[in-house]
Amino acid sequence: MKQALLAAAAIAAVSLSACQTGITQNQPVISPELADQPAAQALIAEDSANDFAATVSKLRAALEKRPLTIFAMVEHSKGAADSGLELAPSTLFIFGNPKAGTPLMQANPALGMELPMKILVIETSSGVQVLRQDIGALLNQYGVAPDSVNAGKIEDTLSGIVAEAIG
Repeated sequence: MKQALLAAAAIAAVSLSACQTGITQNQPVISPELADQPAAQALIAEDSANDFAATVSKLRAALEKRPLTIFAMVEHSKGAADSGLELAPSTLFIFGNPKAGTPLMQANPALGMELPMKILVIETSSGVQVLRQDIGALLNQYGVAPDSVNAGKIEDTLSGIVAEAIG
């Protein structure tokens, strides 16, 4: 567990530093040096065919048309600007559906650290990317067999939401 938390912190630091304005990013958001860490294995990054604003708008629409609650939309770049700092566009959506998430936490209450679900839209020098959790890999990290809970349906939902946002 400690290794997973350290890996998550390292990936967050790498991702955030790569998003700073003026830094050229020609590598994947998930650094190859960290790719074998459990937290990196639980992330899926996909390129968007749209600009940042359109991707965020399409993502919000995709979330709103489903039986999901958007608990928060965190505009990281706005927070940075409010503090006099620069950060490339970065918006995090925090959302969920208790009917889908509760069985995961019943299987392992520590999954509450990962829920509600999150999707991050970032802009890098190479374009806009959408990052999300890989449910199967995430459940494996917590010792929950994906087929023992509704992982397939959650994965299909997340995949569909991202496909609508990036297409």
